[in-house]
Amino acid sequence: MALKPTTSPDTEATTIELSIDGQTVTAKDGVSLYDVIASTGKIIPAMCYHYTFDPFGSCGMCLVMQEGKKAPVRSCTAKATAGMVIRTEGEDLFLARKKAVEKHLSVHPLDCPVCDADGHCELQDMAFLHGVTNLASAKQKLIPEDTRSLVLDFNMNRCIACGECINICKDVQMIDALQFMKKGGFNQVVAKGDQPLQCEFCGDCLAVCPVGAITNKYSKYQYKPWQMKKTLTTCNYCGDGCQMYVETKDTQVVRVTSHLSWKNKWGDRTETAKGHGGLCVRGRFGFQFIDSKTRLTQPLVRREGELISAPWLDTMHQLIERIEAVKSAHGPQAIAGLITARCTNEELYLFQKLMRVALGTNQIDSSARYGHLNFVHAARQALGVGRMTNDSADITKAKAILLVGSNITETNPVASLRVKEAIRVYKAQVIVVDSFNTNIAKLASHPTLVKPGTEGLFVQGLVKAALDQDLIDQEATGKHPQALAALKQAVAGLSLERIATQTGASIEQIVEAATLFAEAPRALVIAGEGIVRRSGGYRTLLTLIDFLWITGKLGRPGCGLNTVVEEANEQGAVDMGVAPEFLPGQAPFSDEAARARFAKAWGSEPQPATLPAAGSGASLMEILDRCRTGQIKALYLVGENPLETLPASADVRAALEKLDLLICQDPFLTETGKLAHFVLPACTFAEKDGTVTNQEGQVQRIRQTLDPLGESLPDWHIMTALASGLGHQWDYESSQDIQNEIMKLLPGYYNLGQAKKPMVSPDAYFSNGYAVQVSSRYAQPGTEPSPDKPYRLIMGQLLYHSGKLSTQASGLINIAPNNGRLHMSLEDLSRLGLAEGGTVRVTSAKGSLVMAVQPNTTVLPGACFFPEHFNEPPVKDLMAVEIDPVTKVPTFKLTPVFVEKA
Repeated sequence: MALKPTTSPDTEATTIELSIDGQTVTAKDGVSLYDVIASTGKIIPAMCYHYTFDPFGSCGMCLVMQEGKKAPVRSCTAKATAGMVIRTEGEDLFLARKKAVEKHLSVHPLDCPVCDADGHCELQDMAFLHGVTNLASAKQKLIPEDTRSLVLDFNMNRCIACGECINICKDVQMIDALQFMKKGGFNQVVAKGDQPLQCEFCGDCLAVCPVGAITNKYSKYQYKPWQMKKTLTTCNYCGDGCQMYVETKDTQVVRVTSHLSWKNKWGDRTETAKGHGGLCVRGRFGFQFIDSKTRLTQPLVRREGELISAPWLDTMHQLIERIEAVKSAHGPQAIAGLITARCTNEELYLFQKLMRVALGTNQIDSSARYGHLNFVHAARQALGVGRMTNDSADITKAKAILLVGSNITETNPVASLRVKEAIRVYKAQVIVVDSFNTNIAKLASHPTLVKPGTEGLFVQGLVKAALDQDLIDQEATGKHPQALAALKQAVAGLSLERIATQTGASIEQIVEAATLFAEAPRALVIAGEGIVRRSGGYRTLLTLIDFLWITGKLGRPGCGLNTVVEEANEQGAVDMGVAPEFLPGQAPFSDEAARARFAKAWGSEPQPATLPAAGSGASLMEILDRCRTGQIKALYLVGENPLETLPASADVRAALEKLDLLICQDPFLTETGKLAHFVLPACTFAEKDGTVTNQEGQVQRIRQTLDPLGESLPDWHIMTALASGLGHQWDYESSQDIQNEIMKLLPGYYNLGQAKKPMVSPDAYFSNGYAVQVSSRYAQPGTEPSPDKPYRLIMGQLLYHSGKLSTQASGLINIAPNNGRLHMSLEDLSRLGLAEGGTVRVTSAKGSLVMAVQPNTTVLPGACFFPEHFNEPPVKDLMAVEIDPVTKVPTFKLTPVFVEKA
């Protein structure tokens, strides 16, 4: 780790001059000499080097001659100093490097024909480059292959002991799951303690291995690299927006690889602030849903109570007749639609246009309603922006990060690497406020464990402490003295002692966190699912904005409010107007100028389109309520599965069974789909083109990798056909045509690169009505666990899964199957007299069930956890649903329960 701080652009170091091959070069004193050489455009062989982690110096390939030294030096571990005279080429260096290659090959099996790395092997390349054609003395290691890991096999006969796998795991991932161990006379890479590898399975070690020593179980021995088609696209799981290569052979997805590899080892270390090019376990090993045998390949139509296959043409004719019948008999307000935020921007845009123009209804919503709209509404209300205010580089270079309610290493693993790099390279102070002892908390400088559901109360404590300790930024607050006075009055009744008692955090922790954050020159907040998907999430986000404001962290470089999202295109869903309150571009649906502009664009000259009345519409839970009461007769679901998402207390089944017409458009036959009158087979992201918008606001491409499976079609294609059948001839022949229309209506949206940072404008918020709303916001009482239900049951995400989609990926189910067990702390299990596998009865206000338990060291005493991805046993049905009165976001991830030994 010695070289990284001086390599960091945040570290002041003397600028020096040195000579490389007769050329005068400037560099920072003390950085890796190899980095300096690479910055001039010269590429020296180096099999153990990668710019994303610290130089290691094991392969002996990066040799250079330094004036004044007799023997070649390893440039990667040598530090640049003033006046150095370096030579990188020459016969002597060529022969020295050739000798290093021969040394590696002398104990390397020549099994290239069966090796997965054949044709993608750095040792092969180096042997060819240096003319190695025979070996004088070669011997085999004869080490048995280690196949104990769930997804990776380790063939140490091929290992060249470069250490890249160990270093990327330790330096970049900060997992440190691998080590060298002397076995059988050779250094071998093994999991820590020589146990079966059990880690996050990001696969970065596999990506940077320059030979075939680490192989992917899911694609081993199947095809050679040159036999596969390689398509660059965007991962469809979370909102991190990772770029990935889907590698296919004919109709089969063979594997997924990353931009990170030994082939891209040369780069600017400062660029790692934006990302390292890797993937997480879901992106790399969770691809099997794409060509799953359970995919829908034909339309299904309900006849005599059964869903049977039908041709597309017949299906569409019948479906359009049914839709028109509902519209004719009951009007457009009897129709509603919900769509998943895993669809592309073009499909989301087309969905809201179809619903509003062709069907005449504003009863539409997306899965962004499950939490992200809390963030969007709070940011719009207070800051005048509709997304997070910082980018990856800001997070990486922050001096203080408040990570509240976010198990970020599980929900958004690649985004978490920005926080990890902030800790490791930029020495950031990280305050983690969470009700789990998360992996990121273990790395943070200030881990703060709070009782489940009290994260929002802790944030109030931060505001109280900042005001009490006079941590107020005079420049920021001086513009709005009345707002500051109102805030002081609102928090006057708060007691840090009471907040400490209710949250479980000490007063000292609250004050220290507030002080550290306020005094940092670059400080930002990341609010996760423990805020945005919980009761009071909108209020808590506004409270976080109060905290940012009084500490002077609004609108300053490197400061701001941020979030992470579960699905790939939640930001895009909001931006494309898939919400009753928004038109595309987040224009208010009631804004007359915006309505006129879109009506003109969507109409036929000279007649503008007729939009639903301003003020009309319904969001997710309102739609389901209206289905239940019979106001809505037809519901169009695109990728949405409310029956498996919402708890029984939402009464979704009753709502769906009351419908005259239920249309489900999905790659899979879901539980909701089994109730449908029409099931339309949709493509996955791998079978279509388009774009998605990641949580930072960056628009990224989805590229078609495979032909559609069976008779499945892209969602946009189905929607265009529906519109045509309803009398609207939209001449979209590709997703590019839709994109062109969006570009005209939202100029500048398709950045297709680094998103432009939004400019916050909080002045209007603090000037207009702030005093009224702030007093009620801080009047919310905290709640203590009741004696009859002392535990808090939490449903949340696992690292290895994302929503229900990942449960269709056999690779992820192999790693993390549903064992149906309740996760509890060792302390609580001991108190209940239970061991792993013992059974408990869990009782909430909504029901009771018996289930097995398992210990989990991240769960705190008084809490219990179950993964939200699984519905067996039906833990979600123990939850009550609470709906935010402002944002209409439903929350159902936390409830008090009584747990007893069964």
